[in-house]
Amino acid sequence: MTTNGQLNVDEFIRNLQLLAFLTRHYVEGRFITDATEKPISFVHMNLLRILDQHPGRTVGDVAKYMNVSYPAATKTIDKLVKFGLLRRREDTQDRRIAHLHLTPAGKAMVEKYIVLKRDQIETVLDKFGLENAEQLNDHMHKFARNVVELIPIRAGVCMHCGAFDPEDCTPSVDEKSCGYLDNADEKTSDSTI
Repeated sequence: MTTNGQLNVDEFIRNLQLLAFLTRHYVEGRFITDATEKPISFVHMNLLRILDQHPGRTVGDVAKYMNVSYPAATKTIDKLVKFGLLRRREDTQDRRIAHLHLTPAGKAMVEKYIVLKRDQIETVLDKFGLENAEQLNDHMHKFARNVVELIPIRAGVCMHCGAFDPEDCTPSVDEKSCGYLDNADEKTSDSTI
């Protein structure tokens, strides 16, 4: 990977792209397929995981999280409701606002996905070795923090850290806030978004 003491940046980029592709399409995609027969995407699963950890979010919150329009978020929510994974609850003070909650089937699917993913990744890590896995983990974290620090990320774009561990969201650790979760915690009306 080095030539004359220099890092081969093109090879690094290829390996980074390969890892991202494998993670997104083979690892995540396979676990989603194994967790449900319904045609759920990676973004849908992350949304369900966020709603599992933070029930009661609104359509406006989902639109912001997905970085899509309100109608596009409504279409996604309608799909998840149709699949029986999500339900809407009318706000007690404003009937125009619907709070989103996982159904028991949605919660069971998210839990199955998490267990499948953890079990399979543990198998890979066992073969990879503890020391190598710890080093890789440390380096991935440092690399992600450098990317966030040195490459401007559009304001308001959520990297979906909260679907995994909102306490360790890479962009928000130094800032002590997450644009998605902080704003979603505020009492806002969907009609104002």
